[in-house]
Amino acid sequence: MTPKTDVKFYRDAGLKGIDICRANNSRHNFPEHFHDDLYIIGHITAGACYCLEVGNSDTIAEPGGVTLLNPGQIHSGVPLKDEHLTYTMCHIPADTLAGMAEDVGISENKTPEFTTPVTQDPKAAALVSHLFSTLINSRDSLEKEVLMLSATHFLLSRHGGRQSVQKGTVLRHQPVVRARDLLAGELDRKMTLAEVSRSVGLSQYHFIRAFKRETGLSPHMYRTLKRIERASSLLRSGMPPAQVALETGFSDQSHFANTFRRYMGATPKQYMAMTA
Repeated sequence: MTPKTDVKFYRDAGLKGIDICRANNSRHNFPEHFHDDLYIIGHITAGACYCLEVGNSDTIAEPGGVTLLNPGQIHSGVPLKDEHLTYTMCHIPADTLAGMAEDVGISENKTPEFTTPVTQDPKAAALVSHLFSTLINSRDSLEKEVLMLSATHFLLSRHGGRQSVQKGTVLRHQPVVRARDLLAGELDRKMTLAEVSRSVGLSQYHFIRAFKRETGLSPHMYRTLKRIERASSLLRSGMPPAQVALETGFSDQSHFANTFRRYMGATPKQYMAMTA
């Protein structure tokens, strides 16, 4: 019998928007996606998956390693054949991690950046495992805050640095910059390719090529991910899933739930049922 997948989310209101996701026996395939305003620290305790692209053995996340992803970094999560994953992922708002990095002297007026997406570092793995256990189980806010700062200092000192601007986020093509802003707005309505390409002064064909070249994503995929990002925020605020679906432009609640699960690895109701 196949083990049942169990997914739980945890949040401490005192930790400035930091979310923890813990999954057991997961076979979920995460397609390529990004998080514009989140850093991700991950730790797998069973199974293995491709972290950046399927077939790239250099970015396989497996037990004993740590995954470190920057805001806007396109990544995936595809289990290796017949693997069931048990993992914990920590999502940290960009401004929260930047503030902690500045507090520990890693980054002053510059953007902190992880430089190693997947690392097999036993000390980092042990620290992250301890961090996650504390964030989930401890009732002592001071203990959590101290450990978060210590972990930030260790991980950025050992596997990161600072950049004035995040790598991969500098868009040289101004029509693409304008298109990103358009696609990220008015998420509750339908938007056509003709409308966006006309607004930025490109033919539909050249707009699609330029957008994909600059961002690594299709316009449709980018807008979908922005809708999921907005939906996550609304769910965390307590808005019912049916209303969130309307606010983010999904045709119905079923479409919303299926799309949300595809990118988040959990249903909207599972995501809302966070453990304090």
